[in-house]
Amino acid sequence: MIGSFLASTWLFWLLLSVGGLLFWRSRSSQYFGFVLNRYLLALLTLLLVSAIVFSLMEVLPGDCAEKYIAYKNTQGETITQADIDAERVRMGLDKPLVHRWASWITDLTLRGDLGFSCAKRQSVNVALGNRFWMSFAFCIGGLVFAYLIAVPFGIFSAFMINKPWTDRNPQHSSAKRLLNTVWLFVQKAIDLKLRIISYLGLALPNFLLALSIILIYVFAGESTPTGLFSDQWRDQPWFNESGFQYGKLDDFIAHIWLPIFVIGWSATALQLQTVRALVVDETNKLYVDAAKARGVSGVALWAGYPVRHSINPLFNSVGFDFQRVYNDLPIVAVVIGLTDSASLLIEALAMTNDQELAAAILFLVALVVISMNFVTDIVLAAIDPRVRRSVLG
Repeated sequence: MIGSFLASTWLFWLLLSVGGLLFWRSRSSQYFGFVLNRYLLALLTLLLVSAIVFSLMEVLPGDCAEKYIAYKNTQGETITQADIDAERVRMGLDKPLVHRWASWITDLTLRGDLGFSCAKRQSVNVALGNRFWMSFAFCIGGLVFAYLIAVPFGIFSAFMINKPWTDRNPQHSSAKRLLNTVWLFVQKAIDLKLRIISYLGLALPNFLLALSIILIYVFAGESTPTGLFSDQWRDQPWFNESGFQYGKLDDFIAHIWLPIFVIGWSATALQLQTVRALVVDETNKLYVDAAKARGVSGVALWAGYPVRHSINPLFNSVGFDFQRVYNDLPIVAVVIGLTDSASLLIEALAMTNDQELAAAILFLVALVVISMNFVTDIVLAAIDPRVRRSVLG
């Protein structure tokens, strides 16, 4: 009996155990006191987010009882207002909003139960399945794609901002000036192209980019890389009698690059501008001039001072970048034909009016964002002496 109770309330005991461990360590460590404060703040923020999301979903017209009765009506049954009222009582929808929210958040905290989907007529956990993890993978892939491009090229763009187009140093020979001019011209041309690409990424909507890529495939007479698999491999298992099917893996890779590239496009453009601005700002500070006066120059100067101090703010914004990328995902998912949680969110809000399913997805997005911010806060406090001094004294 006790084992069954503990198994059904595993999430509560996990949260309580983490809090208890942090409290015990915080008695002898100022750093773990900071982590405990951040942990409690994250839980409080999630509680407030759940209340806001649940309240907003309740504002939408209709409720789960009406949807369920309407479904039964389509099966030929005669439905009266008394039937609707009785169904409301059965589902607990006659109770006050605060009571229903408390019940929802209690089931979520104790058992990880996200509620009941009226449109799907099943548990939200079952309706979501692995769709949210699919969306999570898309967003993480888009962010990795964005950072791998934006960070090095943003640093390069900042390095080139004050560079001239030609070498006019009179101490250099004519041949050396010519070679330096050619090299400077190539670098400045690359920087100019990067700026144009970043401006296009900020101005061009993601769904329009997705449509453009699909049209290119259509005009070229090739099959479009929509969805996650082609018709040939969609229903095929990953393993058969001969072992792992590498053909399905190749087909998956041929399709998965499109959503990652499309949602990473605008993130790359924004992060490139951000990295460039951060590095330029750090370059103009006095500690960089002091390093130059000590004889530090070249790559050692840039990597050891402005670049190193510019990465921390970027690392601390990973959670917000995830939210921004996920905001672009629903429309992109509809255009590309994905069946992840983003497309399910559009369906729940715009088509089926499934409040609990939409609330669950929005809450999970907030959970990921808050968790990422929590992790980046404690990591930065551990590795960055400036942050450690500011939070620990």
